[in-house]
Amino acid sequence: MKVQLGSELTKITSTRLWWLLLLVMCALTTGFGTFLVYAALHAPASPLRLDSPDKIVLLYNLPVGIAYVFPLALGVIVVTQEYNSRTIVPALLGEPRKHLVLGAKLLTGSGVAFVYGVVSVGLSAAVTAGMLSAQGIAPHLADSRVVGALLGSVAVLTLWGTIGVAIGALVRNQVVAIVGILLVTRFLEPMARMGAARAGHPQLGSCLPGGAGDAASGGTVVDAAAGVDPSAPLLGFLVLGAYTVILAVLGQIHFTRYETS
Repeated sequence: MKVQLGSELTKITSTRLWWLLLLVMCALTTGFGTFLVYAALHAPASPLRLDSPDKIVLLYNLPVGIAYVFPLALGVIVVTQEYNSRTIVPALLGEPRKHLVLGAKLLTGSGVAFVYGVVSVGLSAAVTAGMLSAQGIAPHLADSRVVGALLGSVAVLTLWGTIGVAIGALVRNQVVAIVGILLVTRFLEPMARMGAARAGHPQLGSCLPGGAGDAASGGTVVDAAAGVDPSAPLLGFLVLGAYTVILAVLGQIHFTRYETS
């Protein structure tokens, strides 16, 4: 397993893709966060209020709310790129124990997603806190609720990396997998969550993967838009964790059935 982990880490870090995705993720979250803080401070009609830790944490959690697709996509690419380039064949011939190969990919994908979480959440929180402090508003970074939410956001983004690897093992085709996760995360699930909110059952959205991730992180701007009260982070972690385990098991089963012919 140690050899496999080293091999997988080398495959990821030997290309520019991993840090380019991280760069875009950070630019998106900090840019959008800056806009939201400015709007909350200067737009009278803005629904965002900056008068309590519970409200400010929605801005700190932007990486989970709008950018979790980046560690998810990286996880997908970790597996599908090998099918796309056919390097999966020599990889499995060199290590015929397929469960070890995918296990290493799952651990590596989770590790890189953890880095994504630490960097993006830390940078987003630093930029937001700096803007608030410049306006004489307490950023509440030392508040236990804010600290818990930031740690939860990092954990959620790490799980999304694991889910991405599992999806890659299930789908295999890179184009289909990437288009599929974009369709689900950017359109279908947000529409389903807003539909549940309009039907008077906003908490149903927390049963979906994205909604569970938002709840686990302590709430995001998407929750605020849907009118969801993110009061059950533990339940959110349990739901997202269940999705992770189920997809990982299914991915492992599908991966071990691959014929290296």
